[in-house]
Amino acid sequence: MIRLACATLSAEGFGETDFSKTFDLLPRIGFRFVEFNLWHPSSLAPSVLRGLAQRCDAAGLIPVAIHLGGGLGGDLARDFCHKVYAMQAARALGAGLIVTSGGNRGSGGGLEAVIRSLQALSPVAEELGVAISLENHAADNLENLEDYARVFDAIPSRQVGLCIDTGHFEAAGVDLDAVVDRFSGRVNHIHLKENRIFGSKSFSRFGEGSTDNDRLVRRMIDRDYSGVLTIELSPEIGEQDGRPFTDADLERPYRMFSVYETDPEPFRNT
Repeated sequence: MIRLACATLSAEGFGETDFSKTFDLLPRIGFRFVEFNLWHPSSLAPSVLRGLAQRCDAAGLIPVAIHLGGGLGGDLARDFCHKVYAMQAARALGAGLIVTSGGNRGSGGGLEAVIRSLQALSPVAEELGVAISLENHAADNLENLEDYARVFDAIPSRQVGLCIDTGHFEAAGVDLDAVVDRFSGRVNHIHLKENRIFGSKSFSRFGEGSTDNDRLVRRMIDRDYSGVLTIELSPEIGEQDGRPFTDADLERPYRMFSVYETDPEPFRNT
């Protein structure tokens, strides 16, 4: 089963927001699934979560994931409380997955601290039935194949997996074929993004970069990937090229990747 979602950052940017652009734009384009970027403390308030669930019902959108700010590592107790609360928030929205990264490379105790946090969190994820997806970022504690090898050697739980961010892997100089070859069995989420120059962070609008997202998706489907493809149109792009975003900037990836959807009847996770 393949579902196509859009991340709210594609409509809202990085700022603190009421998600009004998301609820206007995504259904108009045709998206049925949404990944909420709940980076700010205010967005995780119980009243806000209840409101988001109600607004999703009214708009015909189904939450599939919560994407967190802050990453893993640093203070273990703070990390644990934040991520456990986020898992409970995901359940409140009817989503079955949280996405997080690892913090700036070398910061917060490095990869060792990320692993310690995951060792504490993975039993809770299993108990709650919410998956943790570890997103790669360029210059992050979770950046390359060896980082993930160390994590998965230490964390056998299948509730913990890899979120492939195609643009960030290419920005970090990591070959997407190598990611699939080595870790396809641990991938539980995919972020689709375009990057212009391999080995350099240079995100672009869809169709203007060099990232072969179609090849990545086809190879993952051939390896029985079942899950979500989330469109991420980074707000950094508009800041760099000086062109305002329009509906067409999301309509294009919707057309490109909706062909892979195999979930004809959307339903809410429980």
